[in-house]
Parts: sequence; C-alpha cells; structure tokens
Amino acid sequence: MPRMQWRCHARLRVVTAVSLLVAVSAAASCSSSSTVTGASDAPSTINSSSINSSSTIASTAVFDPLVACLATWPLRDRIALLVWPGAYSDQWAEVEATVRDLHVGGVLLMKVDDTFVVDLVMHLTALEQLSAHGLLVATDEEGGDVQRLRVLDAFPSQEDMSLLTSDERATILDRHAKVIAAAGIDVVLGPVVDVRPIVGADPLGDQRLFRGDPQQVAALGAEYVGAWQRSGMLPVLKHFPGHGGASADTHDQLATTASLDELRNYDLVPFQQLATTGAAVMVGHLNVPGLSDGQPASTNAAAVALLRQYGYANALVLSDALGMDAIGIPVAEAAVMSVQAGIDVVLFTGIADTAAVIDALELAVTDGRVTVDTINDSALRVARLLEADGRPCS
Repeated sequence: MPRMQWRCHARLRVVTAVSLLVAVSAAASCSSSSTVTGASDAPSTINSSSINSSSTIASTAVFDPLVACLATWPLRDRIALLVWPGAYSDQWAEVEATVRDLHVGGVLLMKVDDTFVVDLVMHLTALEQLSAHGLLVATDEEGGDVQRLRVLDAFPSQEDMSLLTSDERATILDRHAKVIAAAGIDVVLGPVVDVRPIVGADPLGDQRLFRGDPQQVAALGAEYVGAWQRSGMLPVLKHFPGHGGASADTHDQLATTASLDELRNYDLVPFQQLATTGAAVMVGHLNVPGLSDGQPASTNAAAVALLRQYGYANALVLSDALGMDAIGIPVAEAAVMSVQAGIDVVLFTGIADTAAVIDALELAVTDGRVTVDTINDSALRVARLLEADGRPCS
C-alpha cells in the first residue's frame, strides 16, 4: 500500500501579509469571522489550488492555521523546506542523517539498486518518519532512459508513447502511475513538454520528447498530468520556457533558445495550455534572448515572473538540478540566485551539498539578498503539499 494516504486539507484562503509573522498579527483582529475547512477522508490529487498563497498587503486577512504554525518555526527550518537534495541508495545513511538533522522538505530519489528497491516502501516510510515536518519524495519517471524505478515497472519513452493510441497510452499510464504512487513517490518530475524543433534534432535526445506540434504536445502532456494526479502525485512540467529547440543539452553547457517572441508562438504553447491543470513546473537552465539575456532562466527573475504570468501564479516552481554544467557555479551560490529569482524549490543531486545550500540561503536572508517574504511564500507552498500529504504543520 502507499507510504501515506493522500488527504486534501485544501484551504483556499488568501494570506494577506508582508510576512508570516505580520499575517499572524493581522489575523488576530478577524479570527472571529474565520472559516476553517476540515480534512476530507477521500484521497485527493495534490495540485496548485491547494497551495495558494500571496504576500500582497490588504486591509483584512483571513486566519490561516498553517500560516500561524509556520510563523513559529525557526527561519532555518522554513528555508530547509525549499531544499531538496538527491537521494541515492548507496548513500542512504547520509540521506537519513540529512532528513533527520537538516529538516529538508523533500528529496530527489535517484537511481536505486535492485536490492534496495525490493524494500523501497519500507525505506521511504522510515525516511519520512525521521523528518521533523514531513517529507516529499520526488523522482524522474519520464520513461525510456529517464526512469529511476524501471525495475518496478518498465515504462516506454515519451516518444514511443506518442505512437500509441490514446487508449493504449491510458492503460500504460494508469498502471504505471499506480505502481509509482504505491512505492511512496509524491512528486513526478515529468512530463517533458518541450516541443521538437521544426528543423533539426532536439538536443536532449534519448526519445525524451513527444512527437508532434505544440498543440499535440500539450494534449499528450495533459494525459500524463491526469494519470499522475489520479494516483495522488504532483506532476512537474519541464523544462520551462522550452528546451526542444535549444542550442545544447544543459547537462553539458548553458543552452540558448530562440527569442522570446518566437517561443511565445511555439515552445511556450504547451505550458500555456496546461496552466489550469494544477501541475508544478521545472525551470530549465536556458538562456532566452529578450528575456534572461545571457543568464539561465532558472536563476532569472524575469523568466520566473513570465511563468507566473502564464497562469502559474500559485504553482510550485522548481529549478532543474543545480549541479549541471549549464550553471557552472557552486550549488549553494546557484541556489541563492534561484530563490532570489522566485524559484520555490531548489533541486540538486549531491546530498553532501545540503548543509551548504541551507547555510547560503540563511546568510542571504540575513544580509538582505533574499527577503523573508520570499522564503515564507515558498515555504507555504511546500507546507500546503505536506499538509495535503497527511503531515499538518506542528
């Protein structure tokens, strides 16, 4: 059975405050008119509607127990919710220590060996129990060569899935989603909704991209999103603002896309079409002429602002892995730049970098490079997911 039963505690109340502490103070005057929605006993899909937050100042505030609870946490714990390191089976003792001691909000499950995966549910359950505030487990399950849990259920590549009928895809997707959810996965890094270039090969290769034009990619992406959500997992669209026609693979170097105007009519179409699905989004290490102008989108405030404007105002936004060669700077430094830009969750594959990342973000708040409001807004989005995952704030 799944590691946790998903329960939705969706509270669609707008948090109107400069910071969490201000919100708690402001709420005291209006708590008598507050409405708190109780938990539902029905399993629920986790989506962006259940992590709604805003730091816009307004004349009134509705009391939100989650906001009040987070305000009691040390700043370092709120920062740790945004930090999701890689978790390898051959480093599991270090993974356990990191979750227990540093209070990270999630881990990125990397390839696990065949012996370890037999007891994966047990391992992930034990790991979650070590967490002070709850833990979200994310992994790559695109299919084909980018699949961490192939030993549980071999999953065709997105290109191969494009060639099947919709009924065939639905059967495979629903089966695979149930297997992955039952293993204890909460967040699926996929589908890839990058669009193949009209001329030439896409730089990612490995059959990672759907076949078809932007509308077809959006439709195929919607099928994947629906399957992950029906099994209670949060899907993550990638790689905004579009890697399909970029100049290189960002694992190897910073890649440049077409101009922003060109992207709007092609690569950005699937992201626009899927904005109402409740999916999260991964931002790639992509230089966009006319937008990021030489800087990776994953560390660029204009790029993240564009994503929010495309209908993802309340969605969880994640970075691509910060250790990739496209970034070219230490992970801790890149994490600060990503959070400054508006990224909610920073992903990286090296578990040993975790403390340094948290330290760097804490220092950035202390010296004013990152605002407390920025940390609070992102921490609230992660906490909403944890709450819906059966781990209310305490």
